[in-house]
Amino acid sequence: MESDSANSPTAPDPTPQTTRVEASRQLQQHQEVRDSLMQRGPSRGFAWFSLWSALMGASYVGVFLLAFSASIGTAGESNPDKFSQTSLLIVPILAFTTMTTGTRERFGIRRALPRAVWIPLALAFIAMTVLSGLSVFDVPYSRWLIVLVALAVFVPLAAPAIAQLIQVPRSRNPARRSSEPLSTPVRWNTAIMGAVAGLLISFGTIPIVSSLLMIAALAGIAFTYVLDESAWTLPRVGFEWGWMQWTAFGVTTSTLFAFAVSAPLVESPSFAVAIAAGIAVFFIMLVASALPAPRDTRS
Repeated sequence: MESDSANSPTAPDPTPQTTRVEASRQLQQHQEVRDSLMQRGPSRGFAWFSLWSALMGASYVGVFLLAFSASIGTAGESNPDKFSQTSLLIVPILAFTTMTTGTRERFGIRRALPRAVWIPLALAFIAMTVLSGLSVFDVPYSRWLIVLVALAVFVPLAAPAIAQLIQVPRSRNPARRSSEPLSTPVRWNTAIMGAVAGLLISFGTIPIVSSLLMIAALAGIAFTYVLDESAWTLPRVGFEWGWMQWTAFGVTTSTLFAFAVSAPLVESPSFAVAIAAGIAVFFIMLVASALPAPRDTRS
């Protein structure tokens, strides 16, 4: 009777259900392993950052060459009022380069740029130096060469990032993310960077003042290297910043670039306009310092 009861069609058979659950679990594990393998190397987040960095570097090269060539007068005579703003471009790009070391650490990037990237960048730097020399000696050249040099910087940096975005799909199990306030040192450094950028924009046409500001800014950047592992370093800023802070920095840098280009090419903006723009970028960075930044399990 017990045998008949066990084989009765009305008795529940747990095997199909167990098999389905186990198959679903194994399929999920397989997908997680596949996503992990596909995500080896830079993540999509770092790929987007690399693409933005390529645009930043190419813009700097193009703006510098354009402003530098326009600031040199005939027979190599330079206008100090216009040349001073051109020299200020080194401040944001040097700060950006320093902060990217912290961003690379956040994304777990340890390897250096491959040779396929360094060689075109080195050639672009040589071309940038040659074009600057031509401007100094008042040798005319086509402005299209500036575009080509900027592209020579953008393409090697952007191509790997674009390939990464195409090849690596969005993870089916993204890391848990939350927003947290910036640490106190990073918050202060963000506000200070806004103040420095505002002053550079406001007084960029005054050679003595702009030179003192540039020296102070470069000394501050150099001092962060002395602090090493301190939380007040610029790499720590790059480590903690989220997309909102980087966007604010992009707006600030673009404003500085715009003033650097407009001063040599056209009549310099009025002092009132420069002051208003300087105050605006300061408040943008000040607001960014108070905004939270996303965090994930890697951070």
